[in-house]
Amino acid sequence: KGGKGKVYALDGKTGKVVWQFFLVPKSDGDMVRGPLGKSPLDTKTWNNAPGIPISGGGTWTSYTLDTKNGLLYVPGGNPAPDFASGAREGDNLFTDSVVVLDAKTGDYKSNYKVVKKDWHDWDVSSPPILHQTMGGKQLMTVAPKDGHLYAYDLPSNKLLYRVPVTTIENVEGTFAVDQDVHFCPGPVGGTEWNTPGFDPTTNLIITGTVDWCDTVKIKTDERIRKVPVGQPWTGMAALNPINMFGKEDRTDGHWGGWIYASDADTGVWKWRVKSNYPIVAAITPTAGGVVFFADLGGNFYALDSFTGQKLWGGPLGTGAGIGGGVITYTVDGVQKVAVADGFTLVAWPTKPRHARVVVLGLDSAAAKK
Repeated sequence: KGGKGKVYALDGKTGKVVWQFFLVPKSDGDMVRGPLGKSPLDTKTWNNAPGIPISGGGTWTSYTLDTKNGLLYVPGGNPAPDFASGAREGDNLFTDSVVVLDAKTGDYKSNYKVVKKDWHDWDVSSPPILHQTMGGKQLMTVAPKDGHLYAYDLPSNKLLYRVPVTTIENVEGTFAVDQDVHFCPGPVGGTEWNTPGFDPTTNLIITGTVDWCDTVKIKTDERIRKVPVGQPWTGMAALNPINMFGKEDRTDGHWGGWIYASDADTGVWKWRVKSNYPIVAAITPTAGGVVFFADLGGNFYALDSFTGQKLWGGPLGTGAGIGGGVITYTVDGVQKVAVADGFTLVAWPTKPRHARVVVLGLDSAAAKK
């Protein structure tokens, strides 16, 4: 309870704060560690119930730096309390947004309110892609936890399309005290911390997603107010919400993942692949027409970028969840692929294993052919 999203820029030599930016309205007593970037943010978009402080908007993944224009694109998290939106009516800026800042000063430039009203814990969880399509459009593309892929036209800042990339179910259902509400995707659904991959050779945006639902019952405002500062503050009616991590609703069989390949100009999906496990690892397309991905069951795959046809795949050996980076590179003319596995986190029911980096590649005889 009480946490607020902030962005800091540090001097690489001294470690001193060059600038600081609040992603939700600053309150008296909030710690300021450096010069504040100029911001239009105030409390007008927050209409909190008495005793409910403004909080949320934390960032927990990487940012996107536009080196040509000197802009920093910051993906922001959900407002708090997560599920009890009645305690914080309004648009709750700048939560669930991509906020664009001057990289040198931290001054506000613009923002994209991606998830308009959030009572499902649907952070904008991964950094956006800045790219040009085959059709010549300059886009900012982003995939939050709400299970959709969004594309914005950069010259006009207008939304071009919003298309689903996983199971979407009962997302308009209002949460209520003493009432279980089931919805998909849940708070660990949709796209997590790894950005979709853009393949300029096919003009496809390839998104890895989680297909996992949840059921939530919320607390009364009175119980929410009584939560001590620094304690979990989701608004969920559970003795300890942290104990619910990794126990999202699997009774209906919704536990898996998707790979969606969508046309970058239109958002129309061209092919898709279903996985038996959530996909949170990086999506890595290559110039050779192959896209690599992995799942939390420890399986690693290579697909044809044009069709989605499986070219190769299977477990990497230990069954350890794969939730990190996937990179490709060459050594002495031989292409290799490095995969980080051993992902373990309380919110995900993966098999506990030691972390490893697994390197795959062609043998020397195959490389000469």
